Amino acid sequence: LSSLSNSPTLFARSSACLSPQPFSLRNIMSLSRLLTEIIPIEDLYAAGAEWRDGHGKVLVIIESSSAIISTISSSTLIWMILRSPQRMSTSRHRILFGMAIGDILYSLSIADFRAMTPSDVDYLIWNARGNQATCNVQGFLLIVGVIMSLLYSCSLNIYSLAIVKYNKTDSYIRTKMEPF
Repeated sequence: LSSLSNSPTLFARSSACLSPQPFSLRNIMSLSRLLTEIIPIEDLYAAGAEWRDGHGKVLVIIESSSAIISTISSSTLIWMILRSPQRMSTSRHRILFGMAIGDILYSLSIADFRAMTPSDVDYLIWNARGNQATCNVQGFLLIVGVIMSLLYSCSLNIYSLAIVKYNKTDSYIRTKMEPF
């Protein structure tokens, strides 16, 4: 117990959990060792910094770059819909418009290169500079964007089913199906 009081600790080592045989005697012995070994907080910070500055940074850059491209693409789709002669008069255009808005909201929540992540976790997340309020905004945009995209995707599937399989017209879809 005296060694535990000298160094701050957080998590137990988890190397025993990676072996392929879940109920062997060897695993049970490793699990007993697992419960007694403790990682010093300095080692945890060092491992987090190694991940943050290596793979974590690359993944954030790729993810945010993809989100920026997605935002530009969805904005272009909205621009094309609004510039078309039909504009928002067809069901297909309204569904695609909603999907594009949802994608923009979701992509904007990711396109910040993790700058909205609270700075409390900067030892683990590369470029974390935000606070709890920015984290809440990011989470709200992410959830609303994902839900909008999923629901409009379902609507597009139902619309396509009605057009292709049941030979329904756009006026039928607009009056009978779209209000629901």
